[in-house]
Amino acid sequence: MSQTLYLKYRPQKIEELGLVGVREMLGKMLEGKTLPHAWLFSGPRGTGKTSAARILAKMVNGNNKELNLEIEMGSCPDVIEIDAASNRGIDEIRELRDKIKLAPMRAKFKVYIVDEVHMLTTEAANALLKTLEEPPPHAIFVLCTTDPEKLPETVISRCTRIQFKRPSLEEITDKLKIIVKSEKIKIKDEELVMIAKMARGSFRDAIKILEQVVLADQPAAQVLGLLESADPAEFVKILRDEDTKKALEFVNNLVGAGVGVRNFIERCVEYLREKLLETMDKTYLGLIEGLEKAYEKTKTTAVEQLPLEIFVIEMTSTNSKHEILNPKQIQNSNVQISKPVEVVRGSTTSSGKGKYKLEDVQGKWTDILKVVKPHNHSVEALLRSTRPLEFDGGNLMLEVFYKFHKDKLETDKCRQIVEDAVGEVFGMGPVRLELKLGERAPRVEVVREDVVGDVEVDIVKAAEEIFKVDKEAGSL
Repeated sequence: MSQTLYLKYRPQKIEELGLVGVREMLGKMLEGKTLPHAWLFSGPRGTGKTSAARILAKMVNGNNKELNLEIEMGSCPDVIEIDAASNRGIDEIRELRDKIKLAPMRAKFKVYIVDEVHMLTTEAANALLKTLEEPPPHAIFVLCTTDPEKLPETVISRCTRIQFKRPSLEEITDKLKIIVKSEKIKIKDEELVMIAKMARGSFRDAIKILEQVVLADQPAAQVLGLLESADPAEFVKILRDEDTKKALEFVNNLVGAGVGVRNFIERCVEYLREKLLETMDKTYLGLIEGLEKAYEKTKTTAVEQLPLEIFVIEMTSTNSKHEILNPKQIQNSNVQISKPVEVVRGSTTSSGKGKYKLEDVQGKWTDILKVVKPHNHSVEALLRSTRPLEFDGGNLMLEVFYKFHKDKLETDKCRQIVEDAVGEVFGMGPVRLELKLGERAPRVEVVREDVVGDVEVDIVKAAEEIFKVDKEAGSL
């Protein structure tokens, strides 16, 4: 197959959308006399939200054949797709607000598709709200999210909402039947039902599993049995038993068997979500947060399973029945080590939301800076000219007094270092960092090898320190 089945059979028309209710509702609304300028597509992953957004972009622009092809290829300059998970800051939304004023280059409407919109920071969401309240006549927004509860009610109220429900077994099976008929794939209907069940309510996963069955060129039951052996419930049980060796062997075996790591993590998160809603047991939160972090890192890592292996070590080393030795203890002990020892700093448990307050992070600020410094001297220098403003154990807001400091800290690399450091100091998963631009420089504590004290930081001194460190340690 020159193209994956999922991309090949991605819906391009309203009638190709898998969810019957969405097809009917979207079709009626687009035939109406008035056209909403803001839409909210919410529902589980893999149910067709982004595909429906692209179809909407085609429909409002008159179904021009050449323009449609550009939209499908992602090359239309007037249909802009934004991943809010990667562009969640205020500056990105301000840039959007500036560009939206410009008229479309070729289309009738400029359509902004914002995926995972719930990931925007509070500041960014408020900035988006202003645009939704006073949009230019040529602009249409389609906000997509798997977690609408995290959106401000004011944003939701400005949108026409379409709910993408979890598809039924019949809807998924019907989609698979269309594909196998078109591709002339020989497979029994009962096997398609097995695939649909395994997809756990996701059209996307169902098509991916079908493709694995086709590529394996083996009986569907055999391939599905292999995938089923990578059981999220078994993996979670091993994690909760804190058996590091067995959990790492589990990961190694599933990779060796050809099971996709990202797909497995998605299944684990879905399983944990179901368990969380069923039991309301908050211990599942730490596992979900850790897996979400590992999932994001699989996009950029050189070894696909490495983030999952790191997650395993972190989670099973927490509250371990065995003592975790630090380097000095290892050096002074009589323990015989036959292979590298993972040294865990702090512990990685579930979120501390509600457990900690602002004064806690203020009291630990020096420790946080010390943890940051070995990772990046420049980030540590930047943090010395900020001030903790709010902290609830899960979200940390820092007040930053110069825009170029804020821009630096909002980059993915710097943000990750700070979030991980705070989580490490408090012995929990990484927090979520937000930055607020203040009006004047604070009195902050400068932490150096030879100096500890309060000083007034101005823009010149801060810049000199940062650029000095950059020359010594390398650029951010």
